[in-house]
Amino acid sequence: MSAGPTSVHPRVLEASRRPLKNTDLDASYVAFHRKTEQKISRLLQTDARSFIMLGEAMLGLDGAMASLIEPGDRVLVISNGPFGSGFHDIARRYGATTVAFDADPQHGVKVEELEKFLATDSDFKLATVVHCETPTGVTNDVHAIGKLLHRYHILTVVDSVSGIAGERLDFNEAKVDVVIGGTQKCLSALTGLTTITISQRALDSITARQVPVAGFYANFENYLTSTDGFDFPYTQSDTLVNALDEALDIALSHDYVEHHREIAELTRQFVMDLGYEIYAKDSRSNTVTTVLLKDYQTTEQILGAMQDRGYIISGAMTDLAGKAFRIGHMGHNISDRARYLSMLEALKEVLTQ
Repeated sequence: MSAGPTSVHPRVLEASRRPLKNTDLDASYVAFHRKTEQKISRLLQTDARSFIMLGEAMLGLDGAMASLIEPGDRVLVISNGPFGSGFHDIARRYGATTVAFDADPQHGVKVEELEKFLATDSDFKLATVVHCETPTGVTNDVHAIGKLLHRYHILTVVDSVSGIAGERLDFNEAKVDVVIGGTQKCLSALTGLTTITISQRALDSITARQVPVAGFYANFENYLTSTDGFDFPYTQSDTLVNALDEALDIALSHDYVEHHREIAELTRQFVMDLGYEIYAKDSRSNTVTTVLLKDYQTTEQILGAMQDRGYIISGAMTDLAGKAFRIGHMGHNISDRARYLSMLEALKEVLTQ
């Protein structure tokens, strides 16, 4: 019941055990892989191109910066949490000048304040924003943010690693340009893949580069064109893609986002009824809740007592380390309502002791 990696559905585990194929040479595998990529686009309600990168989701963040940034480009880093601010370091490594738009970590980014900022400075090639800040449990309105940035002709890169499938995201409506997803959060597939969905504007920007992409493995160009007769730039993992394909089928089979929203509200009410404060003041996430500890409690006590009862929940990160714990209500963690409610009862027992 952690904030990731999440538990994995038995169907997904079984899919990962399908007979192995030669992913470089088997035409049936190539067709299957492309259909899986199309399911990623369906999840985001778009016909835009999606592709799978063989590497944990940080590869996607790195790849987006490597592929879109040329030395000297100005990048707007929209941040209200530690993952948002992390884009500064990645972008600078590819020669960008970064400018911060910092917001209160206990609140969602206020679009009206961002609009005032852009009215004074909008000379940016791209902007980065995190959909769901896993450490804080805050979800940003990427639809409103994306539309605003689009008006200023700024490319929008969205880290939706812990948002994709658990939070509403309509790629076309939001007018965003790159959405980066991970397999180990709401999708509850195996860790080790990144999903990328990319707009035509972003593709055109990559094509128009004057300076070659500085990265090699993270270079989006390698995934978008066939090389030397091969359909993929590097050897794919059919084990991981089989698992992802099954996880996507589960997510597409019903209103997955609504299920996450319902369980999130139930969780927050449960915690508040016990007299605990939720860190996020608004824009609370469908996928993770961060709960502030009482003065006399320690994270180690609570996590240890929960593990003794058979449940893993998460501690907190950065400034909240030692001051909070996190419940990951995402993916397969919440597929069995009775099991999830049993976890909450165990948590109640631990917190009231």
